[in-house]
Amino acid sequence: MKKISIILVIFSFVLSSSIRADIRLGVKAGVNLANPSFNTDALQTSNFTGFQVGPIVEFTLPVVGLGMDAAIMYSQQGVQLRGLNLKKTQNTLYVPVNLKYKFGLLGSFGGYLTAGPYASFKLSGDDFSVTLDNIQSDLKSQSFGAGINFGGGFELLRNLQVGVNYQIGLTNDYKSFDTGNIDLKGKIRIWSITATFFF
Repeated sequence: MKKISIILVIFSFVLSSSIRADIRLGVKAGVNLANPSFNTDALQTSNFTGFQVGPIVEFTLPVVGLGMDAAIMYSQQGVQLRGLNLKKTQNTLYVPVNLKYKFGLLGSFGGYLTAGPYASFKLSGDDFSVTLDNIQSDLKSQSFGAGINFGGGFELLRNLQVGVNYQIGLTNDYKSFDTGNIDLKGKIRIWSITATFFF
């Protein structure tokens, strides 16, 4: 009987916390600096500048400041190769789901930290060719990608968040499909500076 009572108390606490939880909808937008990492030092990349925009939902438990956020973002990224005069754009649907910890600093000014997985789905993107050691290799941007995010930022007047995020691809975003003697693979790395407005 005692165990049942304890379970009921815990369940009631979780349920009441969920009911009182702060759920907000907003719009997020920002600038991407993409710099894919390839499996050869012969391909030297420069930052590719793009953008991202889309809706976001934030869920925060009361008192503790712990919660989650999730977004569906249109994200423009790509690859720019130094010395080869090559720049290719890839448009994706980027879906991050993050744990989020918020903390107060001064009055209506606070901070937050985020971390979590993401999935990306290619909407459009050109294949391209590179020649290394007189061997041509054709690369294709992949239709699906996955990885992890780390980020942080500041919250102003409760409705506005400004942050920085680092996106690390764990799957290959670029892969050669006509390998010849060179099997090329590239994983995306993206720094993002974003602003989010909650309604």
